[in-house]
Amino acid sequence: MSKLHMMAGAVASTPEPGSDWISAYVVLSAGAKSRVFKVSGKTSAPEIDELAAATTLDLKRFQDEMKNDLYGMGPAKLADAVWVCEVVRAHIAKSEPK
Repeated sequence: MSKLHMMAGAVASTPEPGSDWISAYVVLSAGAKSRVFKVSGKTSAPEIDELAAATTLDLKRFQDEMKNDLYGMGPAKLADAVWVCEVVRAHIAKSEPK
């Protein structure tokens, strides 16, 4: 059974209410058919992009990119992994044929 796991993720709080920003990386663990997604943008309307397939996952790269994405936006805190994975799950369900 496929499972979603957040590899890295943070939310930057901005001074304006409702305009927090997310940067997170999620893997869909499915053996040879595993996939990696990036979740980014405003938490109220995050964008999900599927990354190119890779044979290894570079956790340090994900953490560095996440920090760069949120740099200067305000204090960052760990993203809610359950919420991030549900956003990706909904994206997959909506974008793939049944």
